[in-house]
Amino acid sequence: MTDTNQTAIFEATRPQLMGLAYRLLGSVSDAQDAVQDTYVKWISYTGPRIETPPAWLSRVCTNRCLDLIKSAKRKRVDYIGQWIPEQIQTAFEASPEEQMEIASSLTTAFLLLLERLTPKERAAYLLHDIFGKPFDEVAAILNLTPVNCRKLATRARAFVAKNNVRHIPEKQHQRDLLHAFHQALLTGDTGAFGTMLRADADLRADSGGKVIAVREVLEGQETICAFISRVLSDSWSQKRVSTQMINGMLGLVIEDEEQTHAAISFAYDEDGNVGHIYIMRHPDKLSRLAVTKSIAAGSGSLKLN
Repeated sequence: MTDTNQTAIFEATRPQLMGLAYRLLGSVSDAQDAVQDTYVKWISYTGPRIETPPAWLSRVCTNRCLDLIKSAKRKRVDYIGQWIPEQIQTAFEASPEEQMEIASSLTTAFLLLLERLTPKERAAYLLHDIFGKPFDEVAAILNLTPVNCRKLATRARAFVAKNNVRHIPEKQHQRDLLHAFHQALLTGDTGAFGTMLRADADLRADSGGKVIAVREVLEGQETICAFISRVLSDSWSQKRVSTQMINGMLGLVIEDEEQTHAAISFAYDEDGNVGHIYIMRHPDKLSRLAVTKSIAAGSGSLKLN
C-alpha cells in the first residue's frame, strides 16, 4: 500500500476516530493527540496485510484513548473546582431527525455521565450504541469476548437511561430558556427562569482555578436563582451575550470586547425542565471553544476545522 493510499484511508476514517476519541476523553486536544498517534502508528505499520483498516484504526485509537483516560484520572486528583468536558461549536450534516440523535451523544451532561462509567464500559457502549459496531468487532477492539462486551454495554446503557441525560428539547423551547436566562442576567429577576428549573437542579462551573468562579456545586432551584440574581447579574449584565450551538444544543457565550468570559450550557429532562447548568470559565478551554468548530455527521463522526 502506498503512502498516498494509506493517508487517503486514514483521512476517510478520521471523522469517526475523532468523534470516538472526543466522547471517550471529553477533551478536544487529547482527542486530537489520540487520533494523531493513531495516524503515526498507521503509516509506520510494517506487519501483515490489514484486511479491514477502519477496524484496525478504531482498535488503535480506542486503546490509545484508554491509556489517556488513566493518566487523566491521575491529573484530576489535584484539579481545582469542578471539571467540565471541553466544549465545541457544532453544525450538522444530517436530517433533523438524525441531528437530534447525534446531538444527544454530544451534550455536556452526556459526556460528564460517561466519566462515571468504567473506561471499558464507556468504550463498549460508545462503539456499539453510538458507532453501530457489532459486538464481535467491539470484542476485537477491547480484547474481550463478545459476551463480556455485551454485558459492559448493557450496564452502561442502563446507567445512561436511568440518568436521563440524552433528551434534546425542541429548538424553540431551548430559545425560550436562553431568553429567560438572559433576562435574569439583565435584570436580576429570576422569576421566569426559575419556573423552568427543576427543584433539584444543580449548577457547576469549571475554571481550573485560573479565574474566579464558584468552586462547589450549587444545588436546588432557590440556591441557583439567588446566585444568578446576586452574582452573575451583577457581573455579566453589561456584557455581550450571544447564542451558539454548543455540543449539539443552544447555549450562551458571554463576551466583553474581544475576551470570552464564559460559555453556558444546559441539560433538560423529558419535560423540558433544566436539571443541570454548566458554566465554562476555564480560559484555555474557552479559547479552544472559540476556534474549534465541528461538523457532526452520522455514526458519531466529527469533522473539526
